Amino acid sequence: MKRTYVTFWRHFMQELASILRHRRIAGGYRLGMFDARLQTLLGCRTDKATYAQYLTLIRNPSAVESADLDYKGEQYGKGTEEAGELAKDVAALANAGGGTLILGLREDRATSIPQHANPEPLTDRLRKNYRETLVLRLEPPVECDIHFVPEDPGASLPRGLVVISVPPSARVPHAVVGTTDLRDGTLRFPYRNDNHTAHMNLAQVKQAIAATRSLASGRHDVLKAAHEAVAADGRSVPGSKLVLSVVPDLPGAFSIDSASLQAFRQEETDAEHPFYGRNVFQCFGVGPRRFIAAQSESRSRHVAHFHADGTAAWATEGPVINAYSETDSPLPEMAEAWHSDRVVIAVLGMLQHLARHATVRAGASGTATARMSLDSATPRERGLAAKQGGQAHTVFSPTVQYHAAGQAGFLLDAAVTGTTLVQAAAALLADCYQHFGVAEADQITLDGRINTPAWDPRFREDITTWAADNNVEMLTTA
Repeated sequence: MKRTYVTFWRHFMQELASILRHRRIAGGYRLGMFDARLQTLLGCRTDKATYAQYLTLIRNPSAVESADLDYKGEQYGKGTEEAGELAKDVAALANAGGGTLILGLREDRATSIPQHANPEPLTDRLRKNYRETLVLRLEPPVECDIHFVPEDPGASLPRGLVVISVPPSARVPHAVVGTTDLRDGTLRFPYRNDNHTAHMNLAQVKQAIAATRSLASGRHDVLKAAHEAVAADGRSVPGSKLVLSVVPDLPGAFSIDSASLQAFRQEETDAEHPFYGRNVFQCFGVGPRRFIAAQSESRSRHVAHFHADGTAAWATEGPVINAYSETDSPLPEMAEAWHSDRVVIAVLGMLQHLARHATVRAGASGTATARMSLDSATPRERGLAAKQGGQAHTVFSPTVQYHAAGQAGFLLDAAVTGTTLVQAAAALLADCYQHFGVAEADQITLDGRINTPAWDPRFREDITTWAADNNVEMLTTA
């Protein structure tokens, strides 16, 4: 008997409520393993599998198309109707618990089992077009990962498969905007029902919206509490603080006991933190449903809380510098300001480490929400400062603030490393910097690249090394 969307959603919310209540998952079960079947079939993570591994899906009855797996024999075309089909297929997976869309494997219509491979050209333009389509045609947008599986990785013009990983979403229901034209105003709410796509009726849409609001409210409270708790931790050095917190929209879980505390202590002691190096955390303890790490017992530059559900928060000493500020006086004046380069470095490093906690230690998957704040110890207003072609640091923000915060959503699994991590950090920084009258941080771009000319020369070697380690593109011209 086919499972309807209403039945699925009721079961999904019951499981989620149980996890939120108990903060642990028996027997290693992980909510959010939306591609677990495909990973088992491939023998590894979907973004790590080779073309040959994907070919093992052909004529494999266990790889039958279903609610979590959709095959398309060809890539989507460029027309409006084709763009709508892409949006529909991605939204359908997001609205029904997540799954994977594979372009380039043609299934048998009678059995829904892939029968033939159809490798097609893989270009950056194709990926960009797909991403733009999903932003324009979905409301709200779906956080998904688009990666290529080339037949011959060394080819100058590679051909292969397109794999679109769509995690379970905490923002359902996702609507496809328009049918044949964006301007027609039509909204459709597709979802996967076994091996085909159906559309929600009005009652189903209302139920999904109500459940999502309840879930979002709960996770917002978790994010706020985690952010405030680490900011108020008495182990921190008094003064200005940069605080960053991450909460998975669909939580994971790990046990807190003596054995896991010992493993946590060893992991954090051995960790090589991006930009900060080793020995960032040297004192460890336990709090309510969390591990605590600090640089020392008191007056620590770094303090972090790692929660059992994958939520994590990190407070560090505020990156502040004396810089020249514009005044009406003919002589330049020095003012205390936020050091923009160091703020960006801190956000990249902290976000990467907290995302790893959520995915690796707690087993969370899907989307997450990140929050950052720049807080002065007193109502002392500061601007943003950087070196912009001169020898001295100057304040470049039109306004000054004593508190500024930013928030952004991102895809957890993809943000552990690479372009998606930079995109998440850029969105987070842009939301924060706009409090200062600045559109975005110049050092990184919203499409996930490092803007080398915008960096102070003394930080360029570190950021170049980090970019190479994480396969992030560097822009070398302004």
